Amino acid sequence: MGTDPKADIADKLAQLRLSFRGKAEGELDQLSEVAARVTGGAQGQRLRREDVMSAYQLLHRLAGSAGTFGYAVLGAEARRLEQRLKPLVEKYPVQADGDPEVPGEETPQVIDTLTQAGHLRSLLDETSVSTTRSTNDPEHLNDHYSLTAADIQVVLCGLSEGSQVFLEYALSNYGFSISRQAVSTLSLNGTPGVTLVVTGEDAISEVSAALDAKAGSENSLKPPLICIGRRDDFRNRYALADAGADALITEPVDATVLTESIERLVSEQSRTVSGKILILDDDEDLAGHYRAVLEGAGFNVRAISNPETVLSELSEFSPDIMLLDVRMGDYSGPTVAKLVRFDPEWVSLPIIYLSSEQDKQVQLEAMAKGADEFLTKPVSDSYLVRAAQIRCYRARQLNELLIRDSLTGLLKHSYIKQEVDKEQARCKRLSHSSVVAMLDLDHFKKVNDQYGHRMGDIVIKALASLLRQRLRSTDMIGRYGGEEFAVVLPECSTQEGRSVMTQICEAFSGLSFNDDGASLSVTLSVGIAALDAFESGSDALNAADQALYERKKGGRNGVTIFHQG
Repeated sequence: MGTDPKADIADKLAQLRLSFRGKAEGELDQLSEVAARVTGGAQGQRLRREDVMSAYQLLHRLAGSAGTFGYAVLGAEARRLEQRLKPLVEKYPVQADGDPEVPGEETPQVIDTLTQAGHLRSLLDETSVSTTRSTNDPEHLNDHYSLTAADIQVVLCGLSEGSQVFLEYALSNYGFSISRQAVSTLSLNGTPGVTLVVTGEDAISEVSAALDAKAGSENSLKPPLICIGRRDDFRNRYALADAGADALITEPVDATVLTESIERLVSEQSRTVSGKILILDDDEDLAGHYRAVLEGAGFNVRAISNPETVLSELSEFSPDIMLLDVRMGDYSGPTVAKLVRFDPEWVSLPIIYLSSEQDKQVQLEAMAKGADEFLTKPVSDSYLVRAAQIRCYRARQLNELLIRDSLTGLLKHSYIKQEVDKEQARCKRLSHSSVVAMLDLDHFKKVNDQYGHRMGDIVIKALASLLRQRLRSTDMIGRYGGEEFAVVLPECSTQEGRSVMTQICEAFSGLSFNDDGASLSVTLSVGIAALDAFESGSDALNAADQALYERKKGGRNGVTIFHQG
């Protein structure tokens, strides 16, 4: 049997708590020795700035990390004492050629603070790790983010017989699994979060109430609910939204528009927000804790403690966001953030500071040097996960805008070419077969000329939607230009590629597009080539394009494999 990932995370966190405690014991013993030396020395003993700085740095670390490991009382007391020493540290910094001692008039306050700090060691012994940290329990960290994409089941419910027949035929061409159900016997057999219900305007309240009851009794997410309505005005939209609808499609139903709504709603609800996170923190236990928590929530995390390696790590790892400690020994986090921004590649990288610094002005000045957000330590596990979710999701959204075609949502020309090159190199490295396909809509100019560019856009979007539904999540799809598309099918033979593309051609030719009572259908031509048979991705693309040209000459509406002449 395999190991339980949740149990592994819990074990990691427990080990990190033990490691933190061991280090904290040693550091607090040292602090107690400093306090004893300062308070037990000869009368009139002068206080060294080095002692004050050492005590301040130790208290600063405890203030930021103790709460994370369950020692909230210790962390709060360390923060209180740290704030008492902070003005003196700023006023009398350690200087190589200056006076090594703190002025005598400041000594009593420092001695009093260090005397109180000497008791922190016993506080560590008396403090037990909280057993009420339900929001930090690794078993619950990813409850709201663990949905995965799967086959989409569309339930038709509360619709007329004619509407159900039409929708079942239209949606099945896109590869959805369709079922018809009565409101009174509504049953959701699909996986929660990937099932979607389509209903009529007259039945919306009843269907929504039934879904609420199902979700409540099964402790699951309520499936998205699309309403087929008669009017699209503010009052009707408001009434339907209030009744529980997540989207409105007005009659007569455009199957392409309905499909786009289905994709969007299911994607929003089933999306697992994850990403790549780079953590730079000189406290290895704390960085390890953050890493374990974030990995438990589905992120790919790399933690480093040496700021001097940050540039090479960024280049190798290419994170979506970066978590950065503000103070790391001799290095300043804001300065590290500033030097990272020297490289244009990382100008838009979201950088989040992690620090026990509570002074808002200091936080603002730190962010002005190149960061986007400031999380004050200690950071609860659930808050850290949520902050990472939001930032990674936003970063991915912005990236999607850069690489995706605005009309279809598919990869732009340059990015699909990059994917072709990557897969061709992968074929050579791993000695497996993959396929690249070039697709082109037949007689598309006639569609634009006869029905207008609006209809042309609808046809293009319908093909993009069909490709997303029929191909694997590992396949890469791009809009190559105009009505031409490129697809990369990893680990696929040319015969398998032809079979898949033939099915797509047949499904697409079965779609019907309506315009002012007129109906039209459009066919598709495809040329495919084996990526592993060429020295470069560009050569394979040219071969697939030649095969597409042969398909056009041979009668269109089908698939042709490139063969060396």
